[in-house]
Amino acid sequence: MVDEPGAQRASTPPNMRVDYAFLCDAATEHGGKVNALGIGIDHLGVPTLPVTHPRLSFVTRLVFEDAGGTAVPFRVRMVDADGRDVMPPVDGQFMVQAAPGRRLDGASLLVDLVNLEFTSTGPHEVQLSSEGAVLATLPIEVWRVTSS
Repeated sequence: MVDEPGAQRASTPPNMRVDYAFLCDAATEHGGKVNALGIGIDHLGVPTLPVTHPRLSFVTRLVFEDAGGTAVPFRVRMVDADGRDVMPPVDGQFMVQAAPGRRLDGASLLVDLVNLEFTSTGPHEVQLSSEGAVLATLPIEVWRVTSS
């Protein structure tokens, strides 16, 4: 896979680590708890190409050390084997709010990937990056299925 232009495949920044990341059918967060359906998607069978997949949810939990009150930028991309975007990148930022007296704090990031336009079979990848560092990659294989 090809990384985001200008991104370095490096370890996470020293004050941040990825606790977990996965693709699923749908996800919500309530009171700090993530609720997800269909966890662990790593392949899609499609009858024809091109095809539009209506929705996947990208879920990750990041743990921060001494980062309370910090705005953390992020970018989520889905790319094909040649590094071409399957969708426009999702850019944003979230605030890390540490509780008083806590050194570590976590934040969940849920991003809905909608109307994904797949034009080829083979390996694809969802990438999470922040400030030029690729934090997580999730492979997803697209293959052709035939009805029997």
